[in-house]
Amino acid sequence: MARNMQIRDVPDDVADAIAARARAKGQSAQAYMLSLLVADTRRSRNIDLIAQFEGRDDGMHSAPGQTADLVRQSRAEREEQLAESTGDCRCS
Repeated sequence: MARNMQIRDVPDDVADAIAARARAKGQSAQAYMLSLLVADTRRSRNIDLIAQFEGRDDGMHSAPGQTADLVRQSRAEREEQLAESTGDCRCS
């Protein structure tokens, strides 16, 4: 279901800016304003979703750079395992 909306008393400079932006995008002022409203609504939903997880403690904490270090360590261990299984072990 779609609803009609109307905004009254829009200052001239604001209306002119909206019209100019709409023209630059090849849109009517109405289509341009609708796209702004849709984008704002989507952002609001995203903000609401993020807020649901705010303060959540799932037990996963890492210091800056720690994740990259863990990935490097895991890769090195995996390479060592592969080398051992193929007989190309370069370990001491």
